[in-house]
Amino acid sequence: MKIVIAGAGISGLATYHYLRKHLPNPPAPAPPHTIRIYETYRPRPSGASPSPDADPFEALSTSTALVGGGLGVSSNGMRVLRDLDPAIYQAVAKQGFPCERIIFMGQNGWALGVKETNDKGGFEGPSGRAEVCVSSTRHGLWACLMAAMPEGVVQYKKITDVEILGQGGKKVMRLEDGTEEECDLLIGADGVKSTVRKVLFGEDKCGREYRPLYTGVSWVGGFISGPLPSRVADHNAMVFHLGRHGFLGYASASPAEANSLMWWSTWETDSPPTRGSANHKSIKAGMQARHGKWADPIVQAILSQAEVETIYPIWALPDLPSWGRDGIVLTGDAAHALSPTTAQGACQALEDAQTMSLLLAGTLTRAYSARQEDATASPPALWAEEEKEAVERTIKLFYDIRLPRVSAIAERGRALDGKKNVSILEEYAMYCFIWVMINFPSLVRFLMGDLDAEIVNWSARKEVAKALAALDSV
Repeated sequence: MKIVIAGAGISGLATYHYLRKHLPNPPAPAPPHTIRIYETYRPRPSGASPSPDADPFEALSTSTALVGGGLGVSSNGMRVLRDLDPAIYQAVAKQGFPCERIIFMGQNGWALGVKETNDKGGFEGPSGRAEVCVSSTRHGLWACLMAAMPEGVVQYKKITDVEILGQGGKKVMRLEDGTEEECDLLIGADGVKSTVRKVLFGEDKCGREYRPLYTGVSWVGGFISGPLPSRVADHNAMVFHLGRHGFLGYASASPAEANSLMWWSTWETDSPPTRGSANHKSIKAGMQARHGKWADPIVQAILSQAEVETIYPIWALPDLPSWGRDGIVLTGDAAHALSPTTAQGACQALEDAQTMSLLLAGTLTRAYSARQEDATASPPALWAEEEKEAVERTIKLFYDIRLPRVSAIAERGRALDGKKNVSILEEYAMYCFIWVMINFPSLVRFLMGDLDAEIVNWSARKEVAKALAALDSV
């Protein structure tokens, strides 16, 4: 079976590694599966300017054209990386910064509370190994996954169109250089403005019903040099400021000795920024207007030193009726773009990769076993029909398992985004709400359920095992 992954971002690379780890090859003399990745943009180092060909105002949140910026790999994401490959896990942890706690503050300097990121073993229970959030540059996480890639797997060519030959038949991909290539399974890991999604639902529907929607929130971010603030270094913390006109956070995204502080700022705008409305001077002026009177001296140092050229709008996707058909499946941001306030974008892409590979491995193993046990079995060259059926089962089960998970996280993100511009009364009500949530967790669990446990206690292996067991019982 020939597999092609569209997109070499975090989602695409993780999917490749997981497929290589778990996918069973058909019994000899059938040839082994092949996996190739096509990526539009060549990557640049963290902090590099975007490609002239990549419009930052329409950019994909996972595009390798924009590998700068930072993210938090929450404990559930680190657990997936450990399951994937201990070497990749160690590399990610080593290049990042362990954020053992999040400190919440008001713009007036009030300390609202401290939230631990330790998952106490997650779904493995108290006897399991605890994980914490690792703060990283996006490029850092991506580079760890890329470093483990075999040479030649990633091809820097843009997929411009895909044709499906018959129901569930071969996929013919047309590439930017005029060449064509066929595959049996096409995995769309190509971000919010996915080309593969347009193949599934059509250009018209993707332009209307299933197009990326501006959330009403934009962000800027960057890095400043210098010793880490004691609040970050001494407590292995991420600091999150809430205010009347948006949020501002900072943390290290690399080991403390690197002396680099990552920061980000989000705020509410009626429409997404355009090239004409965003330049260095206007961005700095906007930051000063929003955060200039905030009490934390670190915020003022950020305002003084920040050098930013681009505003990034935050996009979201409406719920899709499916994530695939006919040997084509979406994953990561191509299927479900999440707000950065969830701190789950990269983590859910990793969980997608784990879930899909385990499902496909399970359905293929069952197909191969059944064929070998059949005395009238067809020659291995004719096993394509069984593989096609296994792929279709995988696509359906993948959607059934993952949709409730990511939908709940997306809903939580929308609630956290809320309205960024608030009155002074709403500001202090927000402070009180955050203070209660952090300092009275038992009350919050009673009223709202254990939201943190819902995140860290989810297990792809358990969910896949249940789904495959249900298949076996039919």
